[in-house]
Amino acid sequence: MVDIFRCRRGAVYHNTARRTPAEIKRETGCTHIINGGFFNSTFQPVGWTVVEGKTIASDQYTDWGVSIGYDGLPIMSTDRGYSFLSGVPILKNGAKLQRDLTPDVARKAERTAVGWMKDGQVLLWCDKQALTREQLQEKLLSYGCIDGIMLDGGGSTQSVFPDGAVSSSRIVATLLLFWEEEETEMNVKTYSLCKDGATSLAEHFRVKEFRCKDGSDTILISDKLVELLENIRNRFGKPVVIHSAYRTEAYNAQVGGAAKSQHKLGKAADISIAGVTPLEIAQVAERLLPTSGGIGVYGTFTHVDVRDSRARWDSRSGKETVVSGWEAEESQVESELEAAVKWITESGIMKGNGTDLMLEKTLTREQLAVMLYRYHCQA
Repeated sequence: MVDIFRCRRGAVYHNTARRTPAEIKRETGCTHIINGGFFNSTFQPVGWTVVEGKTIASDQYTDWGVSIGYDGLPIMSTDRGYSFLSGVPILKNGAKLQRDLTPDVARKAERTAVGWMKDGQVLLWCDKQALTREQLQEKLLSYGCIDGIMLDGGGSTQSVFPDGAVSSSRIVATLLLFWEEEETEMNVKTYSLCKDGATSLAEHFRVKEFRCKDGSDTILISDKLVELLENIRNRFGKPVVIHSAYRTEAYNAQVGGAAKSQHKLGKAADISIAGVTPLEIAQVAERLLPTSGGIGVYGTFTHVDVRDSRARWDSRSGKETVVSGWEAEESQVESELEAAVKWITESGIMKGNGTDLMLEKTLTREQLAVMLYRYHCQA
């Protein structure tokens, strides 16, 4: 099997619990998983194996391997600082690499490999077709790979991809996990908690507030969601606490989130405001999202999202109830607006009958300054 995709995150998995690839995939929520490096008869990895800063195994060599930094992106490198898995380097910058191979590795056998394309995409090769190293090099070059690492093969060859799997009865000591980059809207951006955590997205919000609670580095955030939260914050004049925003596939499953949750797309947030009820937040969100978005009222927080369609629900009772909106609060605001317009018109603070204000519902700074000045002169 071969799959080429744009990878947003990778990980080295030390399989101490001796799980199958399918079990690990369900546990982690990764989109692709393949067997990793070589290991011995005591189930210990052979060669460099580093998992999130912890060295599991090492040797005297400093050759290229699959390296994953704090940004989560897998590359072919000698950097063993964060996560790293040794293999046999077979391609670098489009050229074949020749390394001394033991007879077991040099023989014609089933093969697993990771390749990197010129455009940055990752190629995974995991196939029961028996190949020599030279034949595998030719295969990867034919797909356009410029870098490549050969991993353990033979009876260890196994994988689970979105469109199929390569099975083996052998349990392996290490595996490589990959999360495919999802197709996102133009307004959804990808951030790194490590690099961008302190970055301001708006006057009152920073990247780290949207992070997934599982501690992962990648964060997806919709510009539209930030704009919505900023507007809600300004309406109340109080800080908005984000309890949950972006969620990885695994964390969303862990907390019982919907399979098609907007949290996984970086388009949703569960929020609260001190001294404000979840319903009051929902009523403001209703006015900001009259024809689109998701709004859900819960006992201690309000869910808001910026989906294109429209969804409303009330879960305060513990049983979700679909609602069409909270128009009553809107009517109250309209009544207050009418009363305010009548007062400022009759008092002479605003000239005319207030029709423009009723239509626009907004004032320029100059208009507001004139009205306040008139009020001051009359006081």
